[in-house]
Amino acid sequence: MSLEHVLNYLKRKHLENPSFSYALEDEDNVGNVFWADPTCRLNYTHFGDTLVFDTTYLRNSQVPFAAFTGFNHHGHPLLFGCALILNQSQSSFAWLFHSWLQAMSSPPPPPSITLEPDPVIHLAASQVFPQARLRFSLPLIMEKLAHVFGSHPGFQSEFLSCVRETETVGEFEGAWDSVVRRYCLEEDHWLQSIYNVRQQWVPVFIKDTFFGELSSENSNSFFHGFVDGSTTMEMVMARYEEAVESWRVKELRADYESTNSTPVLKTASPMEKQAAGLYTRAAFLKFQEEFLEVSANPVSKMSDSTYRVGKFGQGHTVEFESLEEVKANCSCRMFEYSGIVCRHILAVFSARNVFTLPSRYLLRRWTKEAKSSGEFSNSGCQESSLTVCYDNLRQEATKYVEEGAKSIQVYKAAVVALDEAAKKVAAASSKTRGGATNGDSYQSDETQETANGMYHPLQCQGEKERTILELTAELERTGQRCEAYRANLLSILRDMEEHKFQLSLKVQNARLSLKE
Repeated sequence: MSLEHVLNYLKRKHLENPSFSYALEDEDNVGNVFWADPTCRLNYTHFGDTLVFDTTYLRNSQVPFAAFTGFNHHGHPLLFGCALILNQSQSSFAWLFHSWLQAMSSPPPPPSITLEPDPVIHLAASQVFPQARLRFSLPLIMEKLAHVFGSHPGFQSEFLSCVRETETVGEFEGAWDSVVRRYCLEEDHWLQSIYNVRQQWVPVFIKDTFFGELSSENSNSFFHGFVDGSTTMEMVMARYEEAVESWRVKELRADYESTNSTPVLKTASPMEKQAAGLYTRAAFLKFQEEFLEVSANPVSKMSDSTYRVGKFGQGHTVEFESLEEVKANCSCRMFEYSGIVCRHILAVFSARNVFTLPSRYLLRRWTKEAKSSGEFSNSGCQESSLTVCYDNLRQEATKYVEEGAKSIQVYKAAVVALDEAAKKVAAASSKTRGGATNGDSYQSDETQETANGMYHPLQCQGEKERTILELTAELERTGQRCEAYRANLLSILRDMEEHKFQLSLKVQNARLSLKE
């Protein structure tokens, strides 16, 4: 299997943009290959609170392809990096995880990781991410149970009900035992093996950890429909680019819908209105689904701070306090698992006259402002992470250009603002260079001799190296500016096309109304 096509692509991308990173496990006997573009790092900066190591394609395509993904504020899959797995040893997977973590620059490792139920991958992940909560992927477990589902009609639905709908460990154990006995599967080796590691994939055992899923159905792979059994090594990079562009467009559309359309409110509650104004559309719909169930979940007070929520004495326990700030914890752990507050806590809030969501229950990652500049801390833009700074500035500049191109009036205001910003940046740059010059004002005897006309090879060599570094840095900055300008122009063109499309729809609707 030739890798030449892929390697040439990666080398070309790195030359075009030094921020595009790739790594080879063994350059002589090419082992695993990893790559990530600047957007992957930016994605992880915003949404690195959970990671999915997607190895679906190792068995389902001609290409040993894998992807590091997460979820954005719309619940869409989000790309953090890609790999070709040519060596499936534990040490090679460990190398891959280390390479990915290094490529992500400064952010901390992910607190939770979803991966294939494979002991080799699990051991490598445990070695590189010792603090992370590891979870086995339910879709991949389902894939490995295909032989059981095919032989026993009805088992799949009962299996999913047992896994997803049980609320306590006791309920799960009882339901599992019942369904396994009903279908006489006590001797099935694979079924028994996944039961033995149930603490790492059954929700009731791991629901106290955030995994970023708005629903159990929200597990679409980033490359689903792009990489499949027909994909060859020569095709994989083209399919990679198609998937990246497709999800980029979907995210832009979702951003537009969340920002420019108001979801339908179904109550007069200020809490529902508050959530509609802050959450993205997808996150709000999930919140609204929980909120509308409040009336169907009666609240019974068990003690000063403990409530039972549910019908006929059944349901969940909610611990509530409001001494310094409003806090509530529910035994269902939905908030901890998904980041959206559950109907049980909302019912207690209603009973205790809490009319707006406390800030602790509004995860920024599910809001419209999830990717705003406020997400970055000062520590995220040091010399060791200049790429993050560049990615952040480019993203902000792109949004600024998009807004500034909407009308002549806004454009003129944007030009004035940019002129002022350019002056401030130039002044800051001059001050930085001035500080460096002042810091070098002391001259040694050797430097004085050079200044008096005497040749000093060390000083000359130092000046040459400094000049080379300055020219190299300027070349990289120029390349980055070109990349930013190109991205901005493409974004403006896409907006113009979208605006044209919307206008054509309005014209068409106007003509239809005239005919009527």
